[in-house]
Amino acid sequence: MGFWEKDLRVRITATLVLLVVIALGAALVISHVLVNRIIRANIEESMADSAELTRDLLGVALEHRRTRTELLVSTIERSLSLDPQVMLNTLTTFMEYWPIGEEAVILDAGGNVITGTNDLPEMGNATGTSWFDAALTSKLAFTYVYEDEELARLHLESASLAVTLPLVISGRQMYAVLFTSLTDIREAITSVHIKDTGHGFLVDARDVIIAGYLFTRAVKAPGKEQDEVQAISSKVVWGRSHTPSLKIDYGGTGYLVTYTTVAQSSAHDVKLDWAVGVIVPTNEAYAPARLVTWALLALTAVIIVCAIFAAVLLGLSITRPINELVAAAERIGSGDLTGDVIVRTRDQVGALAGAILRMRDYLRGTLGEAGYSADKMSMLAEEQSAATRDMFSNTEEIADSVVVLARNMEAQIQKIRKIMDSMIFTPGALPPELPPLEEIRELLQESEILAEVGGDKMVEIASASQDQRAAARDISAAARRLSEISLELKEMVRRFKVQT
Repeated sequence: MGFWEKDLRVRITATLVLLVVIALGAALVISHVLVNRIIRANIEESMADSAELTRDLLGVALEHRRTRTELLVSTIERSLSLDPQVMLNTLTTFMEYWPIGEEAVILDAGGNVITGTNDLPEMGNATGTSWFDAALTSKLAFTYVYEDEELARLHLESASLAVTLPLVISGRQMYAVLFTSLTDIREAITSVHIKDTGHGFLVDARDVIIAGYLFTRAVKAPGKEQDEVQAISSKVVWGRSHTPSLKIDYGGTGYLVTYTTVAQSSAHDVKLDWAVGVIVPTNEAYAPARLVTWALLALTAVIIVCAIFAAVLLGLSITRPINELVAAAERIGSGDLTGDVIVRTRDQVGALAGAILRMRDYLRGTLGEAGYSADKMSMLAEEQSAATRDMFSNTEEIADSVVVLARNMEAQIQKIRKIMDSMIFTPGALPPELPPLEEIRELLQESEILAEVGGDKMVEIASASQDQRAAARDISAAARRLSEISLELKEMVRRFKVQT
């Protein structure tokens, strides 16, 4: 959690990747559902088309029988002969050159055999057989003959498809019946191939496979397997409609079954109760859907990889300038103003870089001005100290001069007083060039007054000197403090690294 909180690039990358994964996951699910439904619907529709195509192949075989039978009946009717031998010759000729033709017989309205190929005349009467009942409808009819008893009467070894059609000669109602093998039908059904192992099948009303196979090529599967096949066949027979689909599981494998009824012409009164269809393993039938799914997964993986790469690049593009700004801010905070602050973008990060750059330049300018002010303060302090020293020296000299002057004046007064005293006590002894006594007395009084005034002035000068000395000391102390402040300011400026 600490690493998640500290690294912005990880948060950006993880957030973007998470959003991309969520978006792609939703898109993948939607695409998978829609595409699979569309593809599966197309596959099932294609299977239905295959079933209908197989039914059309069977329809061609039935139409071939119908045409052959109608041609035979029209030939017999045009002969206008009721001679059984003439009819037999016509039947023999038609059946001899018809590969799927097995037997042919002509019956009267009572079911009695008039003539027939091979051993059919021995049958005598066909009343009660399924194919004669179909003939009584007086229309073209197809009858699937599969009962063992009927096959034995017809001397046939396998199931046959009977085609019945009424004919009339000289007003006599008769019925022509042609028995055909299922070879062509089975070949048509077995020729149907879907995908790799998909194939066609034909099932009758007894739930028995007529042509093709469902799950095994064996005619009869042993035991339980045969029961399962018959149960599935029953689903096909009883669930007939227009190309329905059925999904079943057999032997652990899923199958998709599509089937339809065998259509006949509207002229046919009796319909074959057959169902034709195709069966394909679901893993083959829905292979395109799986391919699309894998393609979507591969595309999703590629997009996720690209998203991760783009998220990493985006995170780097965001965090790289931020890291540079953090480093620049740390340098500025530590006092290093020599580093460059690079403005790489014009967005908010670029605006922040510009602000830090302006702050660095402002600090540089401020520190430069502070250094200059410190130098000026130092010079001013030195000048004040020198002026104070000069003033103090001058004051001392003036005071000394005043003291000397006062002493000289006092000495002069003493001399004058001595002269006065001498003149008072020995007036005749004074030389004649000296001024009169009154003048000397006045001079003495003036000198005393001058000495008194000079003493007062000297006191005033001394007091002023003392004041000036105190002021000089204060100025000197202020100059020293100013010098100390300038030194401290210079020391603070020296702590920063500034390009010169």
